[in-house]
Amino acid sequence: MMTPAIALPPHLNREAVLACLDRVLDPELDESVLSLGFVESVAADPAGNVTVCLQLPTYWCAANFSYLMASDVRRQLAGLDGVRAVTVKLGEHFAGHEVEQGAGSGQTFAQAFPQGGPDTLEETRQIFLRKGYFARQERLMRVLRRANLPFEQIAALQVADVAPEDGPPSPAAVRVEARVLSRYLERRRELGLDCSAPAPLIVDAVGLAIPPAELETYYLRARTSRLALEAGGSLCSALLQARRSG
Repeated sequence: MMTPAIALPPHLNREAVLACLDRVLDPELDESVLSLGFVESVAADPAGNVTVCLQLPTYWCAANFSYLMASDVRRQLAGLDGVRAVTVKLGEHFAGHEVEQGAGSGQTFAQAFPQGGPDTLEETRQIFLRKGYFARQERLMRVLRRANLPFEQIAALQVADVAPEDGPPSPAAVRVEARVLSRYLERRRELGLDCSAPAPLIVDAVGLAIPPAELETYYLRARTSRLALEAGGSLCSALLQARRSG
C-alpha cells in the first residue's frame, strides 16, 4: 500500500482522516481506496478545507465507479469534526472535471452527466455490494473448510457458532480469522441481512439459508466471485504502478 502524502493542521487528526478513507471502497474490487494505493495526497488548510487527490489505475476508469469513490470520500470526511469542506481531485481522468464538480457539489450522477446515466448510483452500488458479499463469504467458508468442517456442518452453523481468533474465550465456537469474520458480518449488515446470534451463518444475498446438499455448489460459485475480485485488484495494482512509473 502506498502511503499518501498528508499535510493537516493540528486540529485534524491524521488517524481519523485515514480511517475515513479506509472506509471508502472501490465498488468493483471491494477494497478500500487507501489499501489499493489510490490516495495520492490529503491536505487541509487551517480553516478545515480538505483536498484529497486520487490517482486511479487508468485514464479510462469507469465514470460511475469514479463518481462513487469521489462522493464517498467527500461524505466520509465531511462528517469529521473540524472539516469545513472537502474537495476531491482525480488527476488525469477522462471525466475528471465532471466527477470533481458533480461530487464536490453533491449532485447526482445524472446531473453531473446529463448525456446519460441513472438518477442514482445506488443500484450500481448494490450490485457490487452483493458481489463483494459472495467473495467475503467464500473467504469465511474457506477458513471453515481448512478447519476440516464438512459442508453439512457449515450449513448448520449459526452466527453464534463462530468467533474471532483474538476474541474472548468461547469453547463451543469455531475460531476464525478476525478480519475475515468482521468483514463478512459488516457486509451482511450493509445488505440488511440478519446478523443476530441464532441466524444461519451462511445465507444468500436475500438472507435465505443454503440447503446442505447445495452448499458445495454455492461455495464454488462464490469462489468464482472472489477470484474475479482478486484478479481485478492485481490488474489495477499493476496498472497503477505502471502509470506512476511513467
